[in-house]
Amino acid sequence: MKTSTTKLTLFTFILSSAFLFAGQSRLNQDDLLEGIRLAEKALKAYDKDLLVQAKEIFAKEESNTMAFYYQTYCEYKLLEMSLRPGNEDLFDKYYEDAVAHAEQIAAVKEYESEGKTLLAGIYMMKIATNSMSAVTLSPKVHSLLDDAQKSDPGNPRPYIIRGTMKYQTPGIFGGSYEDAAKNFSKAIQLFEKQENVDPLKPHWGYIESLAWLGRSQEKLENYDAAKFAYEKALKVEPNYGWVKYSLLPQLMKKLNDK
Repeated sequence: MKTSTTKLTLFTFILSSAFLFAGQSRLNQDDLLEGIRLAEKALKAYDKDLLVQAKEIFAKEESNTMAFYYQTYCEYKLLEMSLRPGNEDLFDKYYEDAVAHAEQIAAVKEYESEGKTLLAGIYMMKIATNSMSAVTLSPKVHSLLDDAQKSDPGNPRPYIIRGTMKYQTPGIFGGSYEDAAKNFSKAIQLFEKQENVDPLKPHWGYIESLAWLGRSQEKLENYDAAKFAYEKALKVEPNYGWVKYSLLPQLMKKLNDK
Protein backbone atom coordinates (compact mmCIF):
# COMPACT_ATOMS: atom_id res chain seq x y z
CA MET A 1 0.00 0.00 0.00
CA LYS A 2 2.84 2.40 0.89
CA THR A 3 4.54 1.75 -2.47
CA SER A 4 1.28 2.36 -4.33
CA THR A 5 0.70 5.58 -2.44
CA THR A 6 4.22 6.77 -3.20
CA LYS A 7 3.77 6.00 -6.90
CA LEU A 8 0.43 7.80 -6.93
CA THR A 9 1.95 10.86 -5.23
CA LEU A 10 4.80 10.92 -7.73
CA PHE A 11 2.39 10.53 -10.66
CA THR A 12 0.23 13.34 -9.32
CA PHE A 13 3.28 15.61 -8.94
CA ILE A 14 4.43 14.87 -12.51
CA LEU A 15 0.93 15.37 -13.89
CA SER A 16 0.45 18.65 -12.04
CA SER A 17 3.87 19.86 -13.23
CA ALA A 18 3.03 18.95 -16.82
CA PHE A 19 -0.27 20.82 -16.57
CA LEU A 20 1.39 23.78 -14.88
CA PHE A 21 3.94 24.27 -17.63
CA ALA A 22 1.65 23.54 -20.57
CA GLY A 23 0.52 27.17 -20.79
CA GLN A 24 3.63 28.71 -22.30
CA SER A 25 1.78 29.88 -25.40
CA ARG A 26 -0.67 31.92 -23.28
CA LEU A 27 2.05 34.24 -22.05
CA ASN A 28 1.11 37.88 -21.81
CA GLN A 29 4.56 39.40 -22.35
CA ASP A 30 3.52 42.92 -21.36
CA ASP A 31 2.25 41.71 -17.97
CA LEU A 32 5.35 39.60 -17.45
CA LEU A 33 7.66 42.51 -18.24
CA GLU A 34 5.65 44.74 -15.92
CA GLY A 35 6.11 42.22 -13.13
CA ILE A 36 9.84 41.86 -13.79
CA ARG A 37 10.37 45.62 -13.77
CA LEU A 38 8.34 45.99 -10.59
CA ALA A 39 10.36 43.22 -8.91
CA GLU A 40 13.61 44.90 -9.96
CA LYS A 41 12.38 48.24 -8.61
CA ALA A 42 11.36 46.55 -5.35
CA LEU A 43 14.76 44.96 -4.89
CA LYS A 44 16.69 48.13 -5.67
CA ALA A 45 14.74 49.84 -2.89
CA TYR A 46 14.33 46.64 -0.84
CA ASP A 47 10.58 47.31 -0.65
CA LYS A 48 8.59 44.23 0.43
CA ASP A 49 5.22 45.75 -0.53
CA LEU A 50 6.34 46.33 -4.12
CA LEU A 51 7.77 42.81 -4.24
CA VAL A 52 4.45 41.34 -3.10
CA GLN A 53 2.73 43.34 -5.86
CA ALA A 54 5.15 41.89 -8.40
CA LYS A 55 4.53 38.37 -7.09
CA GLU A 56 0.79 38.85 -7.50
CA ILE A 57 1.26 39.87 -11.14
CA PHE A 58 3.19 36.66 -11.81
CA ALA A 59 0.62 34.58 -9.91
CA LYS A 60 -2.03 35.61 -12.44
CA GLU A 61 0.04 33.85 -15.13
CA GLU A 62 1.31 30.96 -13.00
CA SER A 63 0.35 28.42 -15.68
CA ASN A 64 3.24 29.91 -17.66
CA THR A 65 6.75 28.66 -16.90
CA MET A 66 8.46 32.05 -16.80
CA ALA A 67 5.75 33.68 -14.71
CA PHE A 68 5.79 30.77 -12.26
CA TYR A 69 9.59 31.02 -12.05
CA TYR A 70 9.44 34.75 -11.24
CA GLN A 71 6.68 34.18 -8.71
CA THR A 72 8.99 31.74 -6.93
CA TYR A 73 11.92 34.15 -7.25
CA CYS A 74 9.84 36.82 -5.50
CA GLU A 75 9.03 34.33 -2.74
CA TYR A 76 12.74 33.61 -2.32
CA LYS A 77 13.50 37.31 -2.02
CA LEU A 78 10.64 37.79 0.46
CA LEU A 79 12.24 35.06 2.57
CA GLU A 80 15.49 37.02 2.36
CA MET A 81 13.66 40.14 3.52
CA SER A 82 12.30 38.15 6.47
CA LEU A 83 15.79 38.27 7.99
CA ARG A 84 15.34 41.99 8.62
CA PRO A 85 13.91 42.97 12.04
CA GLY A 86 10.17 43.49 11.77
CA ASN A 87 9.76 41.24 8.75
CA GLU A 88 10.01 37.87 10.51
CA ASP A 89 6.41 36.95 9.65
CA LEU A 90 7.34 36.74 5.96
CA PHE A 91 9.26 33.52 6.49
CA ASP A 92 6.39 31.40 7.78
CA LYS A 93 4.08 32.96 5.21
CA TYR A 94 6.14 32.02 2.14
CA TYR A 95 8.62 29.25 2.98
CA GLU A 96 6.53 26.13 2.33
CA ASP A 97 5.09 27.48 -0.94
CA ALA A 98 8.52 28.63 -2.09
CA VAL A 99 10.02 25.15 -1.55
CA ALA A 100 7.16 23.43 -3.37
CA HIS A 101 7.26 25.88 -6.27
CA ALA A 102 11.05 25.67 -6.69
CA GLU A 103 10.84 21.86 -6.72
CA GLN A 104 8.28 22.02 -9.52
CA ILE A 105 10.43 24.39 -11.55
CA ALA A 106 13.55 22.25 -11.05
CA ALA A 107 11.64 19.25 -12.43
CA VAL A 108 11.33 20.97 -15.83
CA LYS A 109 14.43 20.17 -17.87
CA GLU A 110 15.00 23.59 -19.43
CA TYR A 111 14.58 25.23 -16.02
CA GLU A 112 16.55 22.69 -14.00
CA SER A 113 19.54 24.95 -13.31
CA GLU A 114 17.43 27.97 -12.35
CA GLY A 115 14.98 25.93 -10.29
CA LYS A 116 17.68 24.14 -8.31
CA THR A 117 19.47 27.43 -7.73
CA LEU A 118 16.31 28.97 -6.30
CA LEU A 119 15.66 25.90 -4.14
CA ALA A 120 19.23 26.09 -2.80
CA GLY A 121 18.71 29.77 -1.99
CA ILE A 122 15.42 29.04 -0.24
CA TYR A 123 17.04 26.35 1.90
CA MET A 124 19.82 28.83 2.68
CA MET A 125 17.18 31.19 4.11
CA LYS A 126 15.92 28.35 6.31
CA ILE A 127 19.45 27.82 7.63
CA ALA A 128 19.73 31.55 8.34
CA THR A 129 16.59 31.44 10.51
CA ASN A 130 17.35 28.08 12.15
CA SER A 131 21.04 27.19 12.42
CA MET A 132 20.23 23.64 13.55
CA SER A 133 18.71 22.94 10.13
CA ALA A 134 22.18 23.32 8.60
CA VAL A 135 22.95 19.71 9.55
CA THR A 136 20.45 18.38 7.02
CA LEU A 137 20.07 21.31 4.63
CA SER A 138 23.70 22.35 3.96
CA PRO A 139 24.50 19.12 2.06
CA LYS A 140 21.28 19.59 0.07
CA VAL A 141 22.24 23.16 -0.81
CA HIS A 142 25.66 22.18 -2.11
CA SER A 143 24.26 19.17 -4.01
CA LEU A 144 21.60 21.35 -5.64
CA LEU A 145 24.23 23.91 -6.66
CA ASP A 146 26.48 21.18 -8.08
CA ASP A 147 23.56 19.92 -10.17
CA ALA A 148 22.64 23.46 -11.26
CA GLN A 149 26.19 24.15 -12.43
CA LYS A 150 26.39 20.86 -14.32
CA SER A 151 23.04 21.48 -15.94
CA ASP A 152 24.06 24.95 -17.15
CA PRO A 153 27.75 25.83 -16.68
CA GLY A 154 27.11 29.34 -18.00
CA ASN A 155 24.53 30.20 -15.33
CA PRO A 156 26.08 32.74 -12.91
CA ARG A 157 23.38 32.45 -10.24
CA PRO A 158 24.53 29.19 -8.56
CA TYR A 159 27.82 30.96 -7.81
CA ILE A 160 25.94 33.75 -6.03
CA ILE A 161 24.19 31.31 -3.72
CA ARG A 162 27.37 29.31 -3.09
CA GLY A 163 29.31 32.51 -2.44
CA THR A 164 26.69 33.69 0.02
CA MET A 165 26.82 30.33 1.81
CA LYS A 166 30.61 30.54 2.04
CA TYR A 167 30.37 34.11 3.36
CA GLN A 168 27.76 33.38 6.01
CA THR A 169 29.03 29.99 7.23
CA PRO A 170 31.50 30.09 10.15
CA GLY A 171 35.01 29.05 9.17
CA ILE A 172 34.95 26.05 11.48
CA PHE A 173 32.09 24.64 9.36
CA GLY A 174 33.66 25.34 5.98
CA GLY A 175 32.95 29.02 5.48
CA SER A 176 35.58 31.22 3.86
CA TYR A 177 35.57 34.86 2.78
CA GLU A 178 38.23 34.04 0.22
CA ASP A 179 36.11 31.26 -1.30
CA ALA A 180 33.11 33.58 -1.19
CA ALA A 181 35.02 36.22 -3.15
CA LYS A 182 36.06 33.61 -5.73
CA ASN A 183 32.45 32.55 -6.26
CA PHE A 184 31.18 36.11 -6.60
CA SER A 185 34.01 36.91 -9.01
CA LYS A 186 33.06 33.86 -11.09
CA ALA A 187 29.44 34.98 -11.16
CA ILE A 188 30.48 38.47 -12.30
CA GLN A 189 32.70 37.00 -15.00
CA LEU A 190 29.82 34.90 -16.34
CA PHE A 191 27.42 37.86 -16.27
CA GLU A 192 29.89 39.99 -18.22
CA LYS A 193 30.24 37.32 -20.91
CA GLN A 194 26.51 37.34 -21.61
CA GLU A 195 25.27 39.18 -24.68
CA ASN A 196 21.79 39.99 -25.97
CA VAL A 197 20.10 38.82 -22.78
CA ASP A 198 16.38 38.17 -23.20
CA PRO A 199 14.64 40.53 -20.72
CA LEU A 200 11.96 37.90 -20.12
CA LYS A 201 14.38 35.20 -18.99
CA PRO A 202 16.14 35.02 -15.60
CA HIS A 203 18.89 37.64 -15.53
CA TRP A 204 19.00 38.79 -11.90
CA GLY A 205 22.10 38.87 -9.76
CA TYR A 206 24.79 41.03 -11.37
CA ILE A 207 24.77 44.03 -9.02
CA GLU A 208 24.04 41.67 -6.15
CA SER A 209 27.25 39.80 -7.01
CA LEU A 210 29.21 43.06 -6.98
CA ALA A 211 27.78 44.00 -3.59
CA TRP A 212 28.65 40.62 -2.08
CA LEU A 213 32.11 40.71 -3.65
CA GLY A 214 32.65 44.08 -1.99
CA ARG A 215 31.56 42.69 1.37
CA SER A 216 33.89 39.71 0.98
CA GLN A 217 36.82 41.96 0.09
CA GLU A 218 36.08 44.10 3.14
CA LYS A 219 36.27 41.02 5.37
CA LEU A 220 39.62 40.20 3.74
CA GLU A 221 40.71 43.81 4.42
CA ASN A 222 41.11 44.46 0.71
CA TYR A 223 39.46 47.86 1.03
CA ASP A 224 40.42 49.25 -2.37
CA ALA A 225 38.96 46.17 -4.05
CA ALA A 226 35.81 46.50 -1.95
CA LYS A 227 35.41 50.16 -2.90
CA PHE A 228 35.94 49.30 -6.57
CA ALA A 229 33.20 46.63 -6.43
CA TYR A 230 30.72 48.98 -4.73
CA GLU A 231 31.40 51.81 -7.15
CA LYS A 232 31.06 49.46 -10.10
CA ALA A 233 27.67 48.35 -8.78
CA LEU A 234 26.52 51.97 -8.62
CA LYS A 235 27.74 52.61 -12.16
CA VAL A 236 25.46 49.80 -13.30
CA GLU A 237 22.57 50.85 -11.06
CA PRO A 238 22.95 54.27 -9.38
CA ASN A 239 19.88 53.73 -7.19
CA TYR A 240 20.86 50.38 -5.73
CA GLY A 241 19.96 51.22 -2.15
CA TRP A 242 21.98 48.54 -0.34
CA VAL A 243 25.25 49.84 -1.79
CA LYS A 244 24.34 53.51 -2.08
CA TYR A 245 23.00 54.04 1.42
CA SER A 246 24.67 51.31 3.43
CA LEU A 247 27.69 49.41 2.16
CA LEU A 248 29.68 52.16 0.46
CA PRO A 249 29.06 54.87 3.11
CA GLN A 250 30.04 52.41 5.87
CA LEU A 251 33.23 51.51 4.03
CA MET A 252 34.12 55.18 3.46
CA LYS A 253 33.53 55.94 7.15
CA LYS A 254 35.80 53.05 8.09
CA LEU A 255 38.53 54.34 5.76
CA ASN A 256 38.13 57.92 6.99
CA ASP A 257 38.33 56.83 10.62
CA LYS A 258 41.61 55.14 9.87
